[in-house]
Amino acid sequence: MLATIFSVIIALNLQIDTVNLDIWLDRDDYTFYPGDRIKIFFKADRDCYVAIYDIDTGGRESLLFPLQGENGYILKDRVYELPSSDADYDYEVTGPAGIERIIILASTEEPPALSDSEWIFKKEIELSIEEPEPAKLRIISTPPKCKIYIKEVKSNNRVYIGKTPRTIVLKPGEYIVEIKKWGYQTIKRRIRLEPDEKRRVYVHLLPW
Repeated sequence: MLATIFSVIIALNLQIDTVNLDIWLDRDDYTFYPGDRIKIFFKADRDCYVAIYDIDTGGRESLLFPLQGENGYILKDRVYELPSSDADYDYEVTGPAGIERIIILASTEEPPALSDSEWIFKKEIELSIEEPEPAKLRIISTPPKCKIYIKEVKSNNRVYIGKTPRTIVLKPGEYIVEIKKWGYQTIKRRIRLEPDEKRRVYVHLLPW
């Protein structure tokens, strides 16, 4: 009889201490490309301590939440977001290609750690990181044989490509295309190329 009572008490305590977690991203399709920005949302159905880890495609782990100096205590049924709305930074997908995991841990007793195994509640999601198909940019000018310089906006790296007409294979992103020729006014255009995009740019340089 006592054994039955103790079993009921233990079962009730386990039921009371259970923490149901939910974690999701800011898009339905969990497929990302390097350079994409990402937001993470999470909540729990009890007041508890929470820790969130990112495990990148190479297996390296990093703590996303709580921030240094905080204990990660959250309130029940409240939706939290990472980065927070007042943060001065963003999360950006860096690659390489593969499966990246985001793990949320919860404890009602103390801040949890990834190495903990007892009385820890856990949930994880996976996101697929894919390398985007390159884009093709065809540049044609009047007059011909103008010099082409392309600067990637993100890295601020500017390179000489060659002379028009020319087809260039570029990774998706934002660029500043500069077309110049002695005796003519230089033209600059800012363009954004999407994965597998094929675009033609026609420019007409005016003499000085």
